[in-house]
Amino acid sequence: MTAYPLVSSPVDIGGITLRNRVFVSAHTTNFGAGFLPTDRHVAYHRERARGGAGLIVTEPLRVHPTSLGRAGGLAADPAALPMLTKLTAAVRDEGAAIFSQITHAGRHSENVFRRTAAWGPTNRRWTAGGHVPHAMTRRDMTEVRDAYVTAAELAVAAGFQGVEVHFGHGHLLHQFISPASNDRTDAYGGSETHRLRYPLEVLDAVLDAVGDRVVVGVRMSSDELVDGGQDLDAGRRIAHLLDTTRPIGFLNVSLASYTVPSIGHHVADMSEGHTPYLDQSLAVARECTRTSVLAACRFTDLADAERGLGTGLLAAVAMTRAHIADPHLLAKAAAGEEDRIRPCVSCNFCIGEIAGHRPMTCMMNPRVGREAQWPEHPGTSREPGRVLVVGGGPSGLETARLAAERGHAVRVWEIGPEPGGQLRIGRRGVGRADLDRLRVHQQHRLDDLGVPVLTSTPATVAEVLAERPDTVVLATGARHTAREVPGWGRALTAAEVLSAPAWSGRTVVVLDDDGGWTAASVAETAARGGATVHVVTAAGTALPGVTEYSRMTAVERLRGLGVQLWTSARATIDRRTAHVTSALVDITTAVPGVTDVVALDPPTARDDLAAPLADAGLGVHVIGDAVAPRTLLEAMTEAHVVGRAL
Repeated sequence: MTAYPLVSSPVDIGGITLRNRVFVSAHTTNFGAGFLPTDRHVAYHRERARGGAGLIVTEPLRVHPTSLGRAGGLAADPAALPMLTKLTAAVRDEGAAIFSQITHAGRHSENVFRRTAAWGPTNRRWTAGGHVPHAMTRRDMTEVRDAYVTAAELAVAAGFQGVEVHFGHGHLLHQFISPASNDRTDAYGGSETHRLRYPLEVLDAVLDAVGDRVVVGVRMSSDELVDGGQDLDAGRRIAHLLDTTRPIGFLNVSLASYTVPSIGHHVADMSEGHTPYLDQSLAVARECTRTSVLAACRFTDLADAERGLGTGLLAAVAMTRAHIADPHLLAKAAAGEEDRIRPCVSCNFCIGEIAGHRPMTCMMNPRVGREAQWPEHPGTSREPGRVLVVGGGPSGLETARLAAERGHAVRVWEIGPEPGGQLRIGRRGVGRADLDRLRVHQQHRLDDLGVPVLTSTPATVAEVLAERPDTVVLATGARHTAREVPGWGRALTAAEVLSAPAWSGRTVVVLDDDGGWTAASVAETAARGGATVHVVTAAGTALPGVTEYSRMTAVERLRGLGVQLWTSARATIDRRTAHVTSALVDITTAVPGVTDVVALDPPTARDDLAAPLADAGLGVHVIGDAVAPRTLLEAMTEAHVVGRAL
């Protein structure tokens, strides 16, 4: 990787030599069964080690029964030892180092599966509507401290080369550190020194128990991003204290805490740009003269990683979501095939699935969690044939790629002037340009495979039959139509809003019956263009179709722009005044001076060709929005299901 000499250089972390300076940070996968690791964990992490990652930090072993939380998470249970040992062997055999994170999630770990209470430093809830936690006693604190030691011993026994103690992200030890969550009046609350006492006692116990056998490090938040919480100045002081008083091998720095909307920034989506919080990590790193500092948060590509390492302050950087999207990104770059790396667009479907207590997957890479069943190369078809893909959106292009790799002769017909489907509209929104990286990647791969993509090519039954394909894949998407709004007339569509050059001085009412990113993008684009924007939805929450973590930050941005988000509401238009009525209160609010009305309605599947082509005797597969309008995640997954079976 001559283009990235810093990325490709080895580095020492606490006595462990990494083959390069890119790592995969700890992230829950929800691949567990009964809070124990499975073969899905082994296959998932083996793939990323095989792809060239220097270090993998596995998802947290939850040290105590009161911290189990998510159904697919991992407990520090002796019964986990055989599979953890299998996991470490798999990763180390591929040349990567492997560490384990250990944590107690604290007050946000209410366990709805075992009906146990969450524990925290006090009885402060983490969010409105959250469970009231049990305020830990001194005896509880001793029990949990000892549980950290037991978890560390388990990690050592399983063959992990390092242990990461979590001081950040609003987990239990961070809850003790933060004045926003710790109002204890004993020796563990009050001053910063007192609030740090318990986390340091836990760290010292782990260091005493295993520090002579494995590298022990700390993960921390540079800034909690919470009013009255642990800010960057405190983060710098904590880093200095750890660097000068504790024999830790590394300090892994990110940011945020498990509160709304803070935690959404921990997994910054494409709207926040590349490496949006690098400066905070560097501020913390400057406090460390002895300890290796690692950093995370949207190092999206190798150029980002090289730039971060070029500061001279970081030993390694995390490219976690980038490795979810393409586990072989480092190997491809080393082979001079950087243009074949499947990009991460930070759409956050991955963390959205985790938040929904479902196994993690990836829109860009639906193989995630299925590595053992779906190899990188889909294999060769026993009966190669002629495959016609109608529709050049993401699902159509992905199916075409898989079919071509399986040996079929593939052609793609796209009705529009260029491929991309709805990406052609979505990429126009403020902060959404990275969506187009998916289209660019797919087109490049099809060019490599010699697959013709014919644009401005509508498909009729007669034209398809004349092509004489053996199989037809209909990826024709969905219809988005304008509608008449009583009292107003024809409303604008999302495509028209995102194509408009200026919005200054306008008052826009968005009638949101879609609930997804379309509404968020329309509202933000118009508001940043200078418009006053009102989004009106019958749903009980704004943007219910946006994944949870991204919804937090999207709402934060919209409110910061002055966008009014009317939920459980409906709007009627009378000339240039909108009347917004809530289903929850007996008040109607008038919005005068309306200049534009946007109606975002659910689209309808465009599946007109399916029945006549099937009746004509062709093998027909319908995928994506042509089945039913949903998200890119479902569209790309269906592309793999069909493409790998052709």
